[in-house]
Amino acid sequence: MSRAFLQLFKVNSLLFYRNPAALFWTVAMPAGFYTLLSFVPLERLIGTSYNYATFLLPGMIAYVIMQGGIYGLAYWLVDMRSRGVIKRFIVTPVKPYQMAVSVVASRLVVMLLQVVMLTLIGVLVFHVPFHWNILSIVAFTLLGGTVFLILGLFISSFAKTYETAAPITAAIGLPLTALGNIFFPIEKLPEIVQWLARILPITSLANGLRNVYLAPFDWHLVYKDFLVLLLWAIIMLALVVWRFRLEE
Repeated sequence: MSRAFLQLFKVNSLLFYRNPAALFWTVAMPAGFYTLLSFVPLERLIGTSYNYATFLLPGMIAYVIMQGGIYGLAYWLVDMRSRGVIKRFIVTPVKPYQMAVSVVASRLVVMLLQVVMLTLIGVLVFHVPFHWNILSIVAFTLLGGTVFLILGLFISSFAKTYETAAPITAAIGLPLTALGNIFFPIEKLPEIVQWLARILPITSLANGLRNVYLAPFDWHLVYKDFLVLLLWAIIMLALVVWRFRLEE
């Protein structure tokens, strides 16, 4: 691992952790939102044997992972660009790919911390069943996080200011939230909408996490969702490489 990468990773991490607003929206807000919703009796909405707190936990984790990429990273990069920070990095010997990878890596660490925090709240406060499929949870978190962080990079390449980034992120984030099997099962949607929902990366992330959280590990239950996320990661990486080469 190169020294340049480690330095960039450290800088990107410090820039995030020294931002009180970012910490609040990234750490405190999801925890409060999950806690509030878990007290609402919505079992009829999901139509399963689980209580709502149990159904919601993996979906909420998928949601914060998606938000961290589409909203958090995209807005952060747009802000860094508008303040001229990105230009300062460009004139250094640091290669663009090193900067991109370090940003993604530092945000993946944040996502893992979010997963731990929400899991502790779910298990300790709401008694969500937990089967200790830790490696599977980490794998889905890293793969899903990579998909949405790369998507955030892609969005930031089109948006030079917050005003241009906001409608793009909303146009992408709102459908993913509504159709992502996060707050209610997609089986409650019309059949044609279900078809669209099933090809979205957020749906595969929520499904995969729900299977590894609420049941003993079974590869046959999760491999399709894992492969869909892997395909999305490859597609998004190809798009980002194409976009940044085009900008050069």
